Amino acid sequence: MMISHTPSHSPSVMIDSRKPTGKVVLSEGKTLRLLALDLLGDREFWVYIYLANKDKILNPNKIPSGITLVLPDKSAYFIDASDPHSVAKAKSLGKEILKEF
Repeated sequence: MMISHTPSHSPSVMIDSRKPTGKVVLSEGKTLRLLALDLLGDREFWVYIYLANKDKILNPNKIPSGITLVLPDKSAYFIDASDPHSVAKAKSLGKEILKEF
C-alpha cells in the first residue's frame, strides 16, 4: 500500500487492486457469486473477483468453466463478510457493473 499526501497534507490511500492473493480454476456449475461465497465469505464479493480478472472476463454473467481466475487481495478492497458496510459496498458496485451487461 502506498500513501500519498494531498495538498491539505491529509494522507490518502492508493491501493493496487490488481495484487492477486492466489488463483482458482472455475469448475463446472460454479459462478462468480458461488466462488465469492466459498472463498471470500459472501456472494456479493463476486464483483471483486470480476474486477481482478476483468481482462479475461467479457461478461460476469457468462464465464466458461475451466478458466483460471486470480483472487483479489482482501485488504485492497476491504473485503470483510462480517462487516455489513463492506458487503453493502460490494453489492452497490456489483449493481453498477451489471448495468453494462
